[in-house]
Amino acid sequence: MEKYPDNISGKQTFCSFLRKNFTDDGLITKFEALTKLYFEVNSIINISALRTEDDVYIKHYLDSIYPYKYFNGRCCDVGCGGGFPCLPLAIVTDLEFVGLDSVGKKLTLINRCTKELKLKNISAVHARAEDLAKHGKSFDTVCARAVSDVDKSLSFCAPLAKQGGKIVLYKTQNDCKAKNSTENKLNVRLIQTEDYTLPNTDIKRRVFIYEKL
Repeated sequence: MEKYPDNISGKQTFCSFLRKNFTDDGLITKFEALTKLYFEVNSIINISALRTEDDVYIKHYLDSIYPYKYFNGRCCDVGCGGGFPCLPLAIVTDLEFVGLDSVGKKLTLINRCTKELKLKNISAVHARAEDLAKHGKSFDTVCARAVSDVDKSLSFCAPLAKQGGKIVLYKTQNDCKAKNSTENKLNVRLIQTEDYTLPNTDIKRRVFIYEKL
């Protein structure tokens, strides 16, 4: 179980990160509205096991946006579940996001946010990654968070990435890079690995950044 400081809430930690990295003073209000919708939807559909505000602000919001600098262009979140990382990333950036999941009910929160929070730069697609790729869809940045191991995650993401596009994989520091055979088969190469600890927690993360060749 992760530890948070007794005197600093998850929301305070998240808001501190926002102030240090973004200039929009209205972001906190948007995340407060998202949190209200999250708990409402989650009580009916059970899109996530996280039940406390501290966990939502740290494990969903902060964990999602921490590697925001690796995203550019039109983005696709493969296996997005309830909308993480794509929802928080769509709120803090001007980039266009597509949240993709094969389970339609998991996309409820994204669909509610586009209507009730008036988010214009995110949409939900109920489909499998391989089916979307077969229809010729491609993106500048493709990401996956908590979706299988690195090799399998790449197999889902790489077909959706444009040539020269990036694949951002959210992992733990116990995860290793993909096998060379996987990289060769999918025509990708690892260009960066970053290890970090989420602020005011003991949650250690690793992101792998791949390029589609």
